[in-house]
Amino acid sequence: MGRERQRGAIGIMAAVTLLMALICLALVIDTGRLYYEQRKLQRVADVAALEAATQSGMCGSQEATEIQGYVQASATKNGFVAEAGDSLTGTLGTVGFDATFGSAESRRVFSAGGEMADAVQVLAVNRVPSSLVLNVASIFSGMPAQTDLTARAVARRTALAGLSAGTGLASLDDQQSILLNNLLNNLLGSHLSLKAVGYQGLANAQVSLLGLSDQLRALGVNLEAGSVDSLLGAQADLAQLLNATVNAIDPTQVANLDTSLLHQQLLGAGVKAATVTLGSVLSVVAPDSVRDQALQGTVSVLDLITALAFVANRQHAVEVNTGINLGGLASAKVKLWIVEPPQIAFGYPGKNSNGKWRTEVRTAAVRTSVEASTGLPGVLTVDLGLAVNVAQGTAALDTIQCGGVGQPVKVEVYALPGIASLQLGTYADPSNPVVSPIQVEVLSGLVELNVSANTVVGGATGTTLKYDVASPADLPSQDKTASSALGASLDNALGTLASSIKVEPKILGLDPLGLIGATLSGLVSGLLTLLKPAVSALGHVVLDPLLQLLGVSLGTIDVRLIDLQTGGAELLI
Repeated sequence: MGRERQRGAIGIMAAVTLLMALICLALVIDTGRLYYEQRKLQRVADVAALEAATQSGMCGSQEATEIQGYVQASATKNGFVAEAGDSLTGTLGTVGFDATFGSAESRRVFSAGGEMADAVQVLAVNRVPSSLVLNVASIFSGMPAQTDLTARAVARRTALAGLSAGTGLASLDDQQSILLNNLLNNLLGSHLSLKAVGYQGLANAQVSLLGLSDQLRALGVNLEAGSVDSLLGAQADLAQLLNATVNAIDPTQVANLDTSLLHQQLLGAGVKAATVTLGSVLSVVAPDSVRDQALQGTVSVLDLITALAFVANRQHAVEVNTGINLGGLASAKVKLWIVEPPQIAFGYPGKNSNGKWRTEVRTAAVRTSVEASTGLPGVLTVDLGLAVNVAQGTAALDTIQCGGVGQPVKVEVYALPGIASLQLGTYADPSNPVVSPIQVEVLSGLVELNVSANTVVGGATGTTLKYDVASPADLPSQDKTASSALGASLDNALGTLASSIKVEPKILGLDPLGLIGATLSGLVSGLLTLLKPAVSALGHVVLDPLLQLLGVSLGTIDVRLIDLQTGGAELLI
């Protein structure tokens, strides 16, 4: 009997063991299946986050509905369609660091929204049976028949662009370059004697912010290597900044420019003693995690040199002898007052929640007058002058549409020319915007005429400028121009000014027979005939190239896309 009882016990143990083996096999199968479903769901979330990041945030749309559409389209393409109990959401936000675990950068965390929302989080939930083999709800108490699998992914694609604004020098000739030399020499204390081709070389030469930082450090300026904030906040002498700029030029870029000669002329004895903070002409707008990428950005050498010259002379009056032959006019003199320097900017597109542009460049705000003399000896003496007050024009980085494989990146910039006033007269003190009318003496002072005229150029209408960038070779871009509705050129402004001339005559001597008074109308008519071509010559020969160098123009603003950085999308979480 003992052996028969043992056989029964072994059979029961075998049956129980087989049952346990089957249950374990089922659990293994279901565990593997759930793991597979989880990985498949995670892949859907990862791909959706990556694809949405390439088209949203700083690389495209910031609209919640559009981002959700990108996420759903990607998930559908990869076989996930949300059904009952499932969910799929895409959220735009920012990625920071959590210091919970000690180190300030120990763990990345996602926060919805934010001023620099550049990352997309995808949260996917898929409800699946807990087991395909067993009815786990009946076997294990409290075990649900359905299991919710959750996958989360956060991706980001950064998009930075650099802008500068100002009038280009494509049409500059050698005669006009004389004025530019004199103006820069007065602003910098340099000894430039460049021809037009030399200025073209300066305009085409590009230096990177990283190269500028390295050169400043080599000159002894206290900078942290690889930090854009350290570069922008560093204080340096004007001579150090000019020296670093020239040293950072790649000689192979400037076939038409002798950099050794430039160094000698720009940095000879007499360079103005001024301390400049580079952040006063350069700005970078980006989250801390990507700010230092801006060091790869490049700027035009001419843009940087002129901006530094303006900063060094901000709120200072400067007088310049033009050295230009004006024919019947005596050599012109220029009085210049720099109200605000121009700015070059790198950063993210779009606006913050307060409605302000993230990345915005400004042209210089200047007040200048050009003076010259003309007339007929013993009969007529005219102290001619043109006065211009130009407010800052602005250009803001509106959108960056990152292209796919083989597609160009599309950039839109919102440009608004500054309002300018052009007046007939001169500034007694350029720091004061009051213009004194032209003084005209007739017959050695027997009659004095006050001549005035003014016109306003510019308006509040902005223009969207569009750029297509297929490769880095397309940068810096050609200038694109935005014009105001009230005037788009110096010709228009001068024509309007000439038609609005007003003459107020005064008889200062004796006129017992009334002969002078009777001939005043003829004098005024003759004076207008004389003034119109003189005003036109002064405007075109002196004022136009002067405004070109200052980077401003009446009723227009020229904008250049100088840098564009759109890296590939990357998973952060």
